Amino acid sequence: MSALAEERIESLGQRFETDSLHHGLIFRGDEIPFLEQSVCILYRKILGMSDDASVHPDLFHLRPSGKARIITVEKTRMLISDLYRSGHQGSRKVAIIHETDRMKKEAANAFLKTLEEPPSGTYLFLLTTRPYSILPTLRSRCIMVRLDKKGKKQDNEVWSDWLSKYQAWINLLLDREKLKADRVSPVFMAYGLIESLSALIKTFADSSAKNALGNLTVPLEDKERDAYESGLRRGIRTNILKEISQHTREYVIDQNKIIQNLGRNGQKLSRIISQLERINGLLEVNLKEEAAIEDFLLSSLRIWSAK
Repeated sequence: MSALAEERIESLGQRFETDSLHHGLIFRGDEIPFLEQSVCILYRKILGMSDDASVHPDLFHLRPSGKARIITVEKTRMLISDLYRSGHQGSRKVAIIHETDRMKKEAANAFLKTLEEPPSGTYLFLLTTRPYSILPTLRSRCIMVRLDKKGKKQDNEVWSDWLSKYQAWINLLLDREKLKADRVSPVFMAYGLIESLSALIKTFADSSAKNALGNLTVPLEDKERDAYESGLRRGIRTNILKEISQHTREYVIDQNKIIQNLGRNGQKLSRIISQLERINGLLEVNLKEEAAIEDFLLSSLRIWSAK
């Protein structure tokens, strides 16, 4: 955990001890598994659990399920019913809503009354990587806490190799003389980058899912497991696309030395970044990953190679 995230969790723990902790907290960050690991520290303190415990009769989880990764109104009502029952081991209860941005509008509306006036001693933790996709009426009733993982960059030799090839590809497209002499190689290079990036995302997602699922102590239903793995893949993909955006910006600016002198390349860079952001947004509404990556890199090829 980063020092800042640790400090924020510790501060929330101190508020609990002084009876000033708000009952509704939105924990936002780039990775759901990291958010899940971070809030463990706080709910253990609230429920009086040992440092390595993660199961408690007054600790409840609500997760997305199914291919659409939706939190249904039916499961939301089941959680609400559990929260209004007497505590098993004291007067405090904690509910964790995983990927709250996946809550259907009907479920969010059903949950609103509980969020406004929760049972005494109840704390509601809403975890999300997309806080502004949460219904505003829920968001306005919570305090938002940002928790970032230290060192978000992928530390992997294969990933570094992909970035190097991507950089060489951009360099070739920016070299007008080489491009005039050979317009075929950049196209083949683009398709190689598309294929290898898709494989990288799968490798990172599979590894992340294996580690995250291995750390879960509460068994998941098959539909919840599928949704969880899909969410992890989305998080990995989003972080990789962010790194590509940052790497592209840094490399092109460095190649042009001073940002004020970017000129035409600066305009192209702006279009590339906008295109990447557009693709990332479309992926959130279930555009196929391979198609999105192909769209981005082929669009990049056209933009960089244009006069």
